[in-house]
Amino acid sequence: MSLLVLSIVVLALAIVLSVLVFVSYRKRLKAMESDSKLSLEQISDTFQSSPVERFLGYLLSVTIGYLILQTIRQGFDFSLLMISAIGFTGVIFIVDLLLTRKHRARLLKTAEGRIDNFKEKTDKTALEPGLIENSRAFLPILVAVFLLRSFLFEPFQIPSGSMKPTLEIRDFILVNRFAYGVRMPVTNEVIFPVAEPEQGDVIVFKPPHEPEKSFIKRVVAVPGDLVQYDYARKILRVNGAVVNKEFMGKTSDEVADYNLYKETLNGSEHLIYTNQGPALRSSYEWLPAAGVVVPEGKYFVMGDNRDNSQDARYWEGIRRVVQNDLANSGDNAWGFVDEDAILGKAFFIWMHWQGFYPSFGRAGLIE
Repeated sequence: MSLLVLSIVVLALAIVLSVLVFVSYRKRLKAMESDSKLSLEQISDTFQSSPVERFLGYLLSVTIGYLILQTIRQGFDFSLLMISAIGFTGVIFIVDLLLTRKHRARLLKTAEGRIDNFKEKTDKTALEPGLIENSRAFLPILVAVFLLRSFLFEPFQIPSGSMKPTLEIRDFILVNRFAYGVRMPVTNEVIFPVAEPEQGDVIVFKPPHEPEKSFIKRVVAVPGDLVQYDYARKILRVNGAVVNKEFMGKTSDEVADYNLYKETLNGSEHLIYTNQGPALRSSYEWLPAAGVVVPEGKYFVMGDNRDNSQDARYWEGIRRVVQNDLANSGDNAWGFVDEDAILGKAFFIWMHWQGFYPSFGRAGLIE
């Protein structure tokens, strides 16, 4: 089931449940207000959800959980889901404030006057439907989490092996959203600049060819740098100088056999992989031998798993084929990451999902 269909199902369930709860709840409250005889049993029945409401509530909870799982697995923008949740709980809070809260308050006040020791005998947290109670409880939490992940730290799951050996598939990392500036939620526009990405930084961003997804790569060239890449010999040059890499040995996994190197960018060291054997050439190679200068406000990125990473070395070549623009009238439009597409700097691995259970053996700072 697609995320769109799943979202529509969740929305439909939420609307049906909300209408059902408020209509029946308001009707019960009005009936109780006009009743001259009040008892704890009557009040308990008034505030209890009906079997249909409980069933829809459980079904909605399960569906929301599945939607969250699919959102994470498919790399969809979690901010939109958070905004939707805040909007829904906010609407429930406002509707309760306008339609039912005054009736509930009057009923409780009447009950306190007619029933001995009413406050001591009653759990006030149970005196409203779960939908209303949970919405009021979760609204400030959702707002706080949304602000935290929008402006400070955002979790991210590694979906592919393009950043091996630095990052493994199913690593869970933290992204510093504040590293390069305060950004608007959803639009990601910088409203207060702090710093600029540097050569060697590992960043999360929206790639030019798939802006609905989030990618993670390493910055190898910044605005004004001349970047060259020899596809056949797997040699990277920045500003005419070969980027130093020291051979560390051979290794392998279930996917490929690798040469392991220690690479130095901007004075910082990190490990990279190249496949053993000659390079497998791609039809999407686009960097000329003379190289290209990274434009202002753009960045050139590559994966640490150099022969198994779909990155800036190929995006522009894909565009030229897809758009039939071999003359490059698009001026290398997909060749770089725009600064407004950067979500933040990846800085910490906090968990790795090992089969059916979490592992914390890989926890640590990202080099």
